[in-house]
Amino acid sequence: MTQKTLLKKVNTLKTLEERKKAIEKQMEVIQEEVKQELQARGKEEEAVGDWMVRFKAVVSSRFNSKAFAAEHPKLYQKYLAPSQTMRFTVI
Repeated sequence: MTQKTLLKKVNTLKTLEERKKAIEKQMEVIQEEVKQELQARGKEEEAVGDWMVRFKAVVSSRFNSKAFAAEHPKLYQKYLAPSQTMRFTVI
């Protein structure tokens, strides 16, 4: 791939990232409006055309690794495993 082609791809990528951010922001605004409307109607779910919209609390249990590490540092260290990921950035 030539430098010119690579530059074109990176420019296209950055343009698409900007569009994605704008779309995600629009989605967040609309989602918030729908949530507020459900709350105003006093409902956790409602059929809307072909869609079912839900906004309700979900309770789950998660392991608190920070608290465990603070209370049992040696045991926590014993079970730590190295992890490697590849990070792609354009700045």
